[in-house]
Amino acid sequence: MRRSVLSGLEHRPSRYCSGVFYMFARGAYECGRLMNRVQEAGALGSNTALESWGTEDVPAATPYLAGMGFLATSLAGNSSLLPTWPIFAAASVALLWIGRGLLARAPTPVRKLIKLLVAFLFLCAFVELIGWEPFWRVMNALGLSKNIAGRAFIGPALLIWFLASVWILFSRPRRAVVTGTSPESVSEKSRTRSPRESAREIAPSVPPVRFSDVGGMENEKQQIRELVESQLNSKKYGRYGIVRNGVLLYGPKGTGKTFLAEATAGEFRLNFHYVSGAKLVESPIGATASNVRYEFARALVNKPALLFLDEIDSLGAARQDSSGSGDPGGGGRELNTTVVQLMQSIDQSRREPGFILMAATNKLDGLDDALIREGRFDLRVRVDLPDEVTRSRIFKAQLSTKPWQPFDLQEFARRTPGASAAKIRNLVDRAALFAAREDRMIEAHDLRRALDQSGGTDRPLFEAVQWEDLVADDAVEKDLRILIRLLEDRDVVRKTRVPVPTGLVLIGPTGVGKSMIARLIATQTRRSYYPVTPADVLGGNVGDSVKRIRQVFARAKENSPSLIFLDEMDGLFPNRRHAPNQHDVQLVEQFLIEVSALGPDNNVFLVGATNHAENIDRSVLGGHRFSEKLRIGLPGPEGCQKLLRKYLADVQLAPSTTLEQVSQRVYGSAPADIEAICTAAKRFAFSRMGEALELPPLSPNDFENAVKRVRGQY
Repeated sequence: MRRSVLSGLEHRPSRYCSGVFYMFARGAYECGRLMNRVQEAGALGSNTALESWGTEDVPAATPYLAGMGFLATSLAGNSSLLPTWPIFAAASVALLWIGRGLLARAPTPVRKLIKLLVAFLFLCAFVELIGWEPFWRVMNALGLSKNIAGRAFIGPALLIWFLASVWILFSRPRRAVVTGTSPESVSEKSRTRSPRESAREIAPSVPPVRFSDVGGMENEKQQIRELVESQLNSKKYGRYGIVRNGVLLYGPKGTGKTFLAEATAGEFRLNFHYVSGAKLVESPIGATASNVRYEFARALVNKPALLFLDEIDSLGAARQDSSGSGDPGGGGRELNTTVVQLMQSIDQSRREPGFILMAATNKLDGLDDALIREGRFDLRVRVDLPDEVTRSRIFKAQLSTKPWQPFDLQEFARRTPGASAAKIRNLVDRAALFAAREDRMIEAHDLRRALDQSGGTDRPLFEAVQWEDLVADDAVEKDLRILIRLLEDRDVVRKTRVPVPTGLVLIGPTGVGKSMIARLIATQTRRSYYPVTPADVLGGNVGDSVKRIRQVFARAKENSPSLIFLDEMDGLFPNRRHAPNQHDVQLVEQFLIEVSALGPDNNVFLVGATNHAENIDRSVLGGHRFSEKLRIGLPGPEGCQKLLRKYLADVQLAPSTTLEQVSQRVYGSAPADIEAICTAAKRFAFSRMGEALELPPLSPNDFENAVKRVRGQY
């Protein structure tokens, strides 16, 4: 439903129309009473006609209408100094001029009220003209009598006034947009602007969301409330010279910056004017700056309004220095022009009453310092990932807009550490989809199902690993099961107060399955998986390695819960005391910075693997970064037989060959070597196949040759 804003109050169109008609009727009635009292007082010679007249229950517009009637009666009553109809006509013309000029930017209800007053005054002027005797002297000369023609004039006049009033009340206003020296309507301007610009020509409206729909962030909402109230109550705060405007929201993606801005507009009944900074950027020289001016002008016309610049970093990036190595003569000049135009538009509009400016970015460091200084953005609000209490409130706020059976939300708040507001909303929508398919209310098991299906799914080139695929000592498997339970069941961690390890380093020779263990942890805990090797990071241009480390951690935090697997850590993070170059030192330091920035709410688990732990920088292996170190050894006799059964399941063995014999022969080999030995034995058997269509049984000689081939014993 459309809403109009007048003096900070909300009026529905139907109530507003009824109020206007009641005000006119009551005002006209009281005006008539006043006229009669004045005439009676004049006949009695009294000057105190108004002293005894009560003013109880008199509408707010009555004094203005009564004063107008009193003026008309005084001038045209008994003295007949001036006829009444010119006064009504002049008053209507004056109101029309005021509505087109001084109050052209007033809210829609005020402009409609002025138009209704103009129509009413025109009707009064016409009625008075019909009752004016000199008018009928002229009409009688034309053959028209007062009794017949007067009634014929009154009917059409009333019909025209009624139709005009209905049209004024229910017509859609044409908003004026200032784009230079002359205003023109949006509909006319859209004919001359490009289709891309015309797509933005949507009249802003008051959003339906409020601060109560935003879960948590009470301190942030209070700061925004104080700034907006000071700007909307300019008369009160202007006496003290206070002008505060500009709210810059910054933080990670998906934390609810746009939703908070929309709720701010809804809370204070402001027209929400959303502008994506990237959509204003165009290739012609000067087009981007022109688009910036245009959007600010549209917001000012639709006051009270909140102009929200999303992705402001695409418009307000740091300007290039003409004396530096930038491109100030080409694209750099256009960038600088856009930033300057944005700053000028903010300076020109921030003092306008009823205008609020908000912007959002997730790259605060990339913005121009002059753009985000105090005086342009007086308030900076960091919108961070929600904590457990805030997540519970977000769940409740999202579910309250849907049909749901109330249940305890604390469980789901604990199970979603590191989840952003956008991710929580997606979970609720998915749970609502499950309930909608069965046409029932949302229940707790719907949300559990949504959580189970929405674990970390960002797994590039990932091969799932199950427990039956693991070949390790019983002690190692037991430790892994305990670790996975701690990572998976936050309720157990909370009740037992057993902290989750910050990271795990797998130490052991090559081929013992360290990478498989990392994939096992990611599979069992349903985490996104990001493997990092020296080949992925090292090389390229100067600074690229540091940038890649930063990107991996940013992607892991965005798609949490996640696991980062650092393979060959001794090559990634060598001891800085023996580092051959400054590049290795920078890489280690960047890793330490990223790991230190990780918090429990990020829900990112680190797993590293190395053959030579003594070559890794000691600060990397610290307990606050990798609190657990697990040594992975070679498989024992039972492990060897388990691997042989897995790799030889699709072939036959010769009668003289048993798994125990083969297990004794391959004992002391890594799992990767055992797999290679089995593959080589099949290939030796294939060489004996000849023209047959089936692989012959594997003989002891095949395994003997395979062991020599893999171990290089000739």
